[in-house]
Amino acid sequence: MKTVILACSVMRTEIEQVLPPDNQVEVRYLEQALHRTPHLMPGRLQAEIDQVSSYAGRIVLGYGLCSNGIVGVAARRQRLIVPRCHDCITLFLGSRASYDELFHKIPGTYYLTPGWIEEKKDPLSIVEIEYTPRVGSETAIWAMQEELKHYTHIALISSGLTDIEPYRRRAQENAAFFGKEYLELTGTLDYFRKMVCPDLLDEGDVVPDDFVSIAEGEELTQEMFLSP
Repeated sequence: MKTVILACSVMRTEIEQVLPPDNQVEVRYLEQALHRTPHLMPGRLQAEIDQVSSYAGRIVLGYGLCSNGIVGVAARRQRLIVPRCHDCITLFLGSRASYDELFHKIPGTYYLTPGWIEEKKDPLSIVEIEYTPRVGSETAIWAMQEELKHYTHIALISSGLTDIEPYRRRAQENAAFFGKEYLELTGTLDYFRKMVCPDLLDEGDVVPDDFVSIAEGEELTQEMFLSP
C-alpha cells in the first residue's frame, strides 16, 4: 500500500534521509513560497491530493496548520494524515513537546533550518530577493525590521545531515544585521520517520496523538490541531 507524502521543499534533505528502501513511499515536494501565501495553500494541496488519490494507499501531508493554510483540505478516496502541529518547526525539532518547551523558554525566537536558508527564505534573502526589487533597499529593510521587531533571537536548527558551516554563517549574519541573539539548536528526524513509516496507519485506523487523521470525505479544521 503506497504512501504518498506531499511536503514543503524545505524538508527535502530530512525526508530523503529517512525514506525506506522498498519504494513504497512517493514524495512530492511543493514550493516553499506557499508558506507566505497561506490563502493559496488549500487549493494547491487539494489539487495534489486529487492527482494521487487514484493510486495512493495513504496520503501524508508534510505540513502543520501553517496559518490555517491547510484548513478545508479534504480527504478523497483514502485517509489523509497530517502532523498535529502549528508549523513545520515542530517537525524539525522532533516533537510538539520540544517545540512547546522552547516556546515557553524563549518565546521570541525566529527559526531557520538549512532548508529554509537554501531556499533563500531567511530574512536577509527575503529583503534582497523579494522586497528590494519592489520597494527599494531602505524600505525593504524597514519592512523586515517591522516583521522581526517582536523577536529577540534567531535560531538555526541542525539535524546533522549536511555541512552546517555555510548555513551557520548565514544565520549569524541575519542575527547580527537585525540585532538579534543567535542560537543553534539540535534537531532530530523523529517526526519525519513517523511520517514515512508504512505502519503509521494500522488496521484499526488509529494514528499516534501527534498526527491528525481524517477519513474519506472529511475536511481538516483548525480544531483538529489542538492538543488531544
